[in-house]
Formats: sequence, structure tokens, C-alpha cells
Amino acid sequence: MRYTTFVLALALGCNSALDQRLAIIDQPRVLAITAEPPEAKPGAMVTYGVLVATPGGPAAVVPSWAYCTAPKPPTEDDIVAPACFGDTQIVDLGAAPTVTGTIPADDCAIYGPDTPPGNFRPRDPDSTGGYFQPVRADATVGGADLRAFGLSRITCNLPTAPAAVAHQYQLGYVANASPTLLPLALTDDSGAAIASDAVPAGKAVTLVASWPASAVESYLYYDAASETLVTRREAMEVSWYATGGSIAVDASAVAEDDASTSVSTTWQTPAAGPAWLWLVLRDSRGGISTQTIAVTLH
Repeated sequence: MRYTTFVLALALGCNSALDQRLAIIDQPRVLAITAEPPEAKPGAMVTYGVLVATPGGPAAVVPSWAYCTAPKPPTEDDIVAPACFGDTQIVDLGAAPTVTGTIPADDCAIYGPDTPPGNFRPRDPDSTGGYFQPVRADATVGGADLRAFGLSRITCNLPTAPAAVAHQYQLGYVANASPTLLPLALTDDSGAAIASDAVPAGKAVTLVASWPASAVESYLYYDAASETLVTRREAMEVSWYATGGSIAVDASAVAEDDASTSVSTTWQTPAAGPAWLWLVLRDSRGGISTQTIAVTLH
């Protein structure tokens, strides 16, 4: 079986004008794998879901789910180890639209800083100090076989920090919660609001995604250089998708030192008829919120 593979990882930075063609859904595509809660300790239960888009709108799928148990070597550049693509180093979670899995008890050894015997260095955290369990979803949509990987954040200790700092981190760190997306706003070039069932065809329409200020969480981060804990704020990023027309950028980001709670882009709308929009909001610690909007163009 030949899969089209999607690795859904974070890439937060400045406002990113990447390849705008990525924003247009011209074939079935996995846009997000969600985890609730988005961060959990080993042994905790997490529920996973998947957002799949097609040129005709959202797709209801029943994926086969699995955890990968293969650690990623320090020299490996991919988000997941090559063994995650096979069928030997996985834990089957079943087939369902959503599935609940238990974070493996040894995850902080396989994917975190608690290296097992025979290893010479701890795993490297991401830029926010986090570690992640790969989650695989396989689905068939309209004859296309899709395979997607999401990253489920795990809460681990700080074994390389001074004991007092590690204890303070254990007491004070608050696990990530999923961000919240407010309803998408559509406006014309004068700033007037446009209803989703009355969008002008062949025009430039502004899309505005926003979230409450409370969706941007502060968190403890261990600064290895100074061996101290610092408080940081999450960065946020919105990915834009549509079934037609063109979108000026495929993603818009807000840095962690920016207090903004909204981003916008321009959608050059297609011809009259039905269309679909999707938003995927990601915070820099791996939390995800999605929105699907049916649009009628006149």
C-alpha cells in the first residue's frame, strides 16, 4: 500500500509567506491531529482526533491509530524515526474517528530526558523544552491512502538541572491546555463584515482569525546556560486552507513576545458556488484548535 504521508509538526516564527499553494486543498489532505489534553504525563489517557480536508469539503474518516515506540536517533533529521513508518515498533490503538490511548509509562526514557542504560546523552527537547510521543493515523479517503503523524507532548522531569531547580520545576510547571479559536471573521476591502453564506466571488476577502488572550499561556522553561527557570509565553500560528481561489500566505504567526491575539490574510475567492475554509491554530507547546467553515460564493 502506498501512502501519502503528512508529518504535522510546529514551525512557529515570523509571519511566514511560504508557498501559498499549500493553502489550497486540491486533493485529500490531513490538516491536523488533535490531542486532548495536548500534554500529559506517562500513564495518563489522551484522546486523539484527525481533521481531513478534500476539494469537496471535510471528510469523515475512521483512521487506524498507533503509537510509535521507536526512539529517534540524535543524528536523525526527520521528526519521527524511520521505524515509525513500519509495523514492528508501534502500539496499535484501534480504528475509530477518535481514539483514546494511554501514554506509555517509559515515554520519558524513549522520547524524553530519562535515558535508559546504554545511552550516553538525554534526548534533546524542542525549543520550548518539550518532548513528544509520535501518534500515527492511517486512513483512506476517496481511494487515496493517507498516513499522518502528530506529536503528543509528554511531561517529563529535569534530570540534568540542579536538584533545587528540578524540584521547583516539578512543583510549578503547568501542562499545556488547548488554545481556543474565536469564530472566523470575513471582511471586504472597506472593513465591512461579510456573512459566510454571502461571500462575493472573484474578490479579495480578508480573513481574520483570533483567540482570547487567555489562550496564550505562560509556562516555566529551564535555561540550561544559566541553570535557572524562566517564564515564557507561547507563540501562536494559524494555518489557512481553502478549496479554491488563492490565499496570500499559508500560515501567519505571532511570536512569544507579541501580545497580538489575531492574524489575518487575504483570500482571492474563486468562482460562484460552494467552498470551504479551514483554520488550524497551534501554540508553540503543541496545543491545537481547528475550525471548519462552509462558504457560499455569489
